[in-house]
Amino acid sequence: MGNATWQPPASAGPYLPLIYSAEQHYGMPHNLLARLLYQESRYREDIISGRTVSSAGAVGIAQLIPRFFPDIDARDPRQAIPAAARYLARLCRQFGSWALALAAYNWGPGNLSTRGVGNAPGETVAYLRQISADVPGVTLPESLA
Repeated sequence: MGNATWQPPASAGPYLPLIYSAEQHYGMPHNLLARLLYQESRYREDIISGRTVSSAGAVGIAQLIPRFFPDIDARDPRQAIPAAARYLARLCRQFGSWALALAAYNWGPGNLSTRGVGNAPGETVAYLRQISADVPGVTLPESLA
């Protein structure tokens, strides 16, 4: 049950053609990648440019951890956006739903595989609830609904 009224902020404008192209290429619900990137970076220039780095070492618009993505520059949205889309699509194939892919994106696929979504930390549960409320086609797992 999503809210189709969520729209990316104006600051997302320069990135939307690339975002929407990636969403279409990977068969994602409309605005899923745009909403994930908003959750990750709020489309803030200091985060996108890498001036502000997360406590986990995540960088850029998609908050990728460079050691896990050695072949791209996470501070370059032209590289980070397609990389995030590929990664999210791979997680969807691995875990079977966009919601579980989001959980794995936020918490890590190893944690999700070994502990299960029902044991996800509060941050991951909030992440899932916030994004799924805004994107039709992303349904929370029953254990979190």
